[in-house]
Amino acid sequence: MNEYELLYILSPRVPADDVANAIERVSAIITTQGGEVLSTDNWGRRRLAYPIRQYFEGTYVLITLKMPPAGAVALEAGLRLAEEVIRHLLIAGIVPRTSGGRPREEREAFDAGSAPIAATEAPAAEAVEAPAAEAPVSEAPVSDAPAVAEAPAEEAEPAPAAAE
Repeated sequence: MNEYELLYILSPRVPADDVANAIERVSAIITTQGGEVLSTDNWGRRRLAYPIRQYFEGTYVLITLKMPPAGAVALEAGLRLAEEVIRHLLIAGIVPRTSGGRPREEREAFDAGSAPIAATEAPAAEAVEAPAAEAPVSEAPVSDAPAVAEAPAEEAEPAPAAAE
């Protein structure tokens, strides 16, 4: 069995009272295909980045699940036929969630008040090399620089008179 993440958007025509029933219907499709729902996260109604089927908002739902690969194909076919699902994305593998670009372990260590993991893993002192000694720079006087010859300004030739 493979792990998957399924993110789908429910139509705004689904009333708020029926969102739980719609989520349960999608979970039922997963279990009938031999899958197992690991977690369900209802993100609520949000504005869409762009219109989908002339809708400007929808209810986002994220489900993590385990399912055989053949069941994933049937799940996507069922989601295409479900009228309340306006868009879906099924990803193989579970993407770890982070906030602020830090892995979960570092966030938890930071929140607990200890130093972040990355800060405790400094390289050994003997591995750090001292900076190379700087070579002396010979200072040449500025007046020794070759002078740039200025080109004489050319006078503009008068434009030929237009024939009348």
